[in-house]
Amino acid sequence: MSFDPALRARLHQLLADYGARVRGLIEGHGIAQYGIDAADIEQEVRIRLWRALERDRNAAFHASYIHRTVLSAVIDAIRAANARPADPLPDAEGAGSEALLATAPGPERLAGGAQDFSRVAACMAGLPLRRREAVALHLQGFSLREIGGAVGVSEEAARKLLDRGMQSLRERLAAQGFGDFDE
Repeated sequence: MSFDPALRARLHQLLADYGARVRGLIEGHGIAQYGIDAADIEQEVRIRLWRALERDRNAAFHASYIHRTVLSAVIDAIRAANARPADPLPDAEGAGSEALLATAPGPERLAGGAQDFSRVAACMAGLPLRRREAVALHLQGFSLREIGGAVGVSEEAARKLLDRGMQSLRERLAAQGFGDFDE
């Protein structure tokens, strides 16, 4: 990495503008349950922003780019945490293997999760395109302004698309037996 003073100043400005939002987004993902330190994710976001600035010194980094960078860093950290074993494996062959097998999800549970996902995806697919886009972006954490920009409508129109889309999705999920949902 280079230590160009102009890049350093630009990075500091980005962090001053979006630092609180970055920390809020990181903490909102519940990474502590995976044994991940929020400071590690924040540092990774800083590194990724630095590298992006090195690649394109004139790029405009909007809130949506910062959000995607945080989300990407969180997903990578969770994948890495899930890839390494949290508990040591039993020493002797066969010793404790029954307990290890009992805690692993069985094929019924895995298949049930895949079926649930398919049913939710089918409910989403049944929404009109613009509502589906608004709901999908909302579920990824985008703001109404960002949703409006992506869909090509005003912030108020994005709110209406999202409200109607979420209501339709709740109704479809309830019809599929997923239960009641809070507003």
